[in-house]
Amino acid sequence: MLYGYADSILTGAWVTIKVGLCSFAVALLLGLLVANGKLSRHRWLAWPATAFTSVMRSAPDFVWLLFLYYGGQTALNLLGERMGFKAVDIDAFAASVIILGVIYSAFLAETFRGAFLAVDKGQAESAQAFGFNKLQTHLFIVFPQMMRFALPGISNNWLVMLKATAITSMVSLNELIFLSRSAGKATGHGLELLIVAALIYLLLSTVSVVALRMLATHFAAGSKEITL
Repeated sequence: MLYGYADSILTGAWVTIKVGLCSFAVALLLGLLVANGKLSRHRWLAWPATAFTSVMRSAPDFVWLLFLYYGGQTALNLLGERMGFKAVDIDAFAASVIILGVIYSAFLAETFRGAFLAVDKGQAESAQAFGFNKLQTHLFIVFPQMMRFALPGISNNWLVMLKATAITSMVSLNELIFLSRSAGKATGHGLELLIVAALIYLLLSTVSVVALRMLATHFAAGSKEITL
């Protein structure tokens, strides 16, 4: 089956899933931090956060990947040599996770910022009037309502990021596209194996949509359900 490369393609699919999930976790955490920075009243927080989102969204993903992976590795090795350390090779998986996470955190930051602004300020004021401190207000009152508004944007960003994991093949990461192309070159059936890879992406996207709809239903409890 699959010209003897079924195990290889399944391994690539698993790597794709891991890269996507780990990158998305980084993007979510960093996106929340950047969104809060953009909403801050302090300029020393708001300006760098705004500059970050503007710069990271200004170039294609593969440009940032190549620039940060190869350029970042060169810069680190030059700095290490001056400090007396030996040159190191950055792991392709870790680098891909960090770079994709950083890139998409800029997009998620805008999603979170808009969602925070959509929550009625009176909700936080009412919570504090009932004795909630700022942390409790944010976690139990503002955050759940913010997620209801943010989920459509989060869903779109996840689906785009899942497909963007394909560009990590440019840094020789053994993900789905890299291994499918390698198998295609070895067997002479490149088109067929790429179609298989596309079907795997379709399956992953379909499962993601179902899971995200369940999450939307959870956060929409007691209000009009959001359609993803």
